[in-house]
Amino acid sequence: MARAQVLTLDAFLESVKKESPDFIIEKANLEAANAKASGIRINPPMIGLMQMKESGNSRNGYEVSQELPFPTKIAQDKKVRDLELETQKENSSYQKALILNEARNAYLGFWSNYEKLQILKDKHHWLKHHVSLTRSATRSDSLAQVHLLEVESDSDLVENEILSLDADLLEKRNALKMYAPSLDVESSLPKEPVLPAIEIEKASRSLVTLKEKEVATLEAQENLKKQSYIPDLFLRLRSFDGSETASSNQEIMVGITLPFLYFWQPNAEVAEASAQRMKAQAELQKTKTAFDTRFSTLTKKMESLKAQLTNLKEKLIPRAEKRRKLVTNLSTRTMEGLDEHKSVVIGLLDLKMKAIDLRLEYENTFKEILKLTGADSKADTL
Repeated sequence: MARAQVLTLDAFLESVKKESPDFIIEKANLEAANAKASGIRINPPMIGLMQMKESGNSRNGYEVSQELPFPTKIAQDKKVRDLELETQKENSSYQKALILNEARNAYLGFWSNYEKLQILKDKHHWLKHHVSLTRSATRSDSLAQVHLLEVESDSDLVENEILSLDADLLEKRNALKMYAPSLDVESSLPKEPVLPAIEIEKASRSLVTLKEKEVATLEAQENLKKQSYIPDLFLRLRSFDGSETASSNQEIMVGITLPFLYFWQPNAEVAEASAQRMKAQAELQKTKTAFDTRFSTLTKKMESLKAQLTNLKEKLIPRAEKRRKLVTNLSTRTMEGLDEHKSVVIGLLDLKMKAIDLRLEYENTFKEILKLTGADSKADTL
């Protein structure tokens, strides 16, 4: 069996950055956008070979033709692709932050299940010990017999909880491989991360920025579609060799397309682009409003949860630890002593479980803030 090793959150996130399939996908998306943005886009020229037969004579020739979009279309198309690249860069940065956010959440699920399992095992061990104390202290007292049955039932219930949580822990442990496939999860033990914090004054608005860039891209796309009414150029050169009965000749043609004759086609394209731009603008406004309202709400909730965690770790749990030490001096030969023993020890373990639940609630709130800001977490101490 492999020797257990501590896996910290920072080490896990570093593994995620190196080998996460989602990170590879984002890298590929960015490379594709880079390739798409490069150069200008025009149709390639066409070259053809010709042969004309006339009165028994044949003449060879060639033709070169090129279709050229109107110059402003070429420039606007390049602008659109450049803006798409900037949008993709912002989106990739935001998506990577979300991936790390989800990976962080997966690690915390692993850590919380592991810690809860240890608390339940301590609780089960203590209940079994308390059962033996109760049996040795009381034999015929009916009230004591009721207490004994209650403790035995509690012990069995905790044993069931341990079995359930043990299965959940395996699921949470294996979930880490979704983010770091080569990670040896079987021999990894979690360590409680320090409490994260957001610097409110420096909080980014990545999601808002992403939406703003999407709007800018769609506005440029709409402007490009509006140029669909402008004719494109068509150039052609034809050349034939001379013969005994005809001299060589060349033909040059400069033509233009007439898109306005089929006006309903550019009309439809402009209307579609305009609708997409209006939709993006509405989504931008919605995102700005959601950011302003939800960010302040979530930060207040984080402050409240942090204060509760501080109260638990610095006051309630230390006080319960003192009570546990004091209760060891009480006799377990009486019902009062047995009840006090159970109340104090179970109360302490429940407080530790409550601290984990509060930490998870804090982390879920923090996760929602990261979705809004696309920011990286920073460690705080608690």
